[in-house]
Parts: sequence; C-alpha cells; structure tokens
Amino acid sequence: MQHADTRSIVSGDTQYTKDWFQAHVRNWERWLDGFRDRPGLRFLEIGSFEGRSTVWLLQNVLTQPDSRIDCIDLFRPDPLQGDYHQRFRANVAPWKQRVTEYAGPSAEQLGRVTGPYDMIYVDGWHTAFGALADGVMSWPLLKVGGLMIFDDYLWMPPAYYEASKPNKLVREFWRALGKRWQDRAIARIAAQTPKLGIDGLLRTLEGQYELVERGYQLAIRKTRAFEDVTLELDT
Repeated sequence: MQHADTRSIVSGDTQYTKDWFQAHVRNWERWLDGFRDRPGLRFLEIGSFEGRSTVWLLQNVLTQPDSRIDCIDLFRPDPLQGDYHQRFRANVAPWKQRVTEYAGPSAEQLGRVTGPYDMIYVDGWHTAFGALADGVMSWPLLKVGGLMIFDDYLWMPPAYYEASKPNKLVREFWRALGKRWQDRAIARIAAQTPKLGIDGLLRTLEGQYELVERGYQLAIRKTRAFEDVTLELDT
C-alpha cells in the first residue's frame, strides 16, 4: 500500500509537495499578458490541488483588489497526497478574501458557480469523458474573448507513459517529421486520456474559438457566443 508523501516544500509561508506548474509559466505569461493587472477579472480553476497555479495567478494577473478566482476541487484528504486542502488554504491565505472554494466533483460544482469568467483553467478529471464534461459545462460560463486553458492535453497514465516513451533518437525522428510520438501512444488508450475528450469538444465548437497554442497544455480563445451561432442556424 502506498502512503501519502506530505513532505512540504516550504517557501516563506507557502507549502507545496509537488511542482506540476512551473514548466508552464513562460506560456502563461504570454497567453495571459492581456489580462495582467486589469480590474474586475474573474477566473475559474477546475482542479486546484495545493494552489500553485492559483497563487501564481493572484501574484501576477489577478492583482487588483476587485479581481476574484473560483476554485473547484474535491478538497478532501487523498490516500497519496494527504490533506492537500490544508496546504491549499495555507498557500492562498494572503488572498483568501478573493478566493472562493467549491468542494466536490466538478460535475456537481460547475452547476453552482456563475459566470461570466475571463479565464477558465481545466485541470480536473483526467479521462476523455472527464475532460469533455468539464469543457462542455464550463464553456458557456466563459466570456467572448476569454481564454480557456486545458492542462495535461498529452497526459497518459504514468506507468503507460514510461512503458511507451521511445528512446531519444526515435523522439527526434518524430519531431523532425513535425509529429509527436505521444499521439500514437495516446491513441491506443484514448478513453483513458484527456486528449480525446478535448479534441471532441473542439470539434463541437468549430467556428466559435481560435487556437492560441497546442502543446502539453492547450489554450483557446472564445470568439463567439452560443446565441450568435444559434441565431445563424435559425435564419
């Protein structure tokens, strides 16, 4: 039986046991530059864990006193991650008046939050159905011009990833062809990965978004409201 590793990486008053976010900061700085320091921003985060991304947003983008972030997460002790909810609260404590928690499955909590949001970060249920469900339920809450970021677009179960990852020479061969080795590996277990669900959502939203970037994370900008699309179809 695996036990929780709750050793914290402490910096000042912050507590972290994992760093799954830092590698994405450079992209987020570019993608979110137009939002930085704007007043009245509202962001939604689906999957907050210990709050690394939450804190980064509060420090670098949601800097005005009237900016807010809503955080959906199970927020309950986990057999592997321990009481990460306590660590989340400790990490966001300096901004707690601007953070609202929604504890429970996203399928339930997305019915409780109210938009519109300027940005939605989807990092919740890591299956095709889960990623699709989170995207479908949250897309109507996003403003036109707003940004939706999906984490772990190329995620695979860790054991499968290690077994499937080719050697460096093969990876460079695929890169030279302008392709990703991950696509072939993911296709074999598509229902167990977020990519299939995210790709399915994008197919249903054709003409309503622009692709900002597609890598390990995928970012899109909403360009049209449902009302505009429905009006066109009805006339």
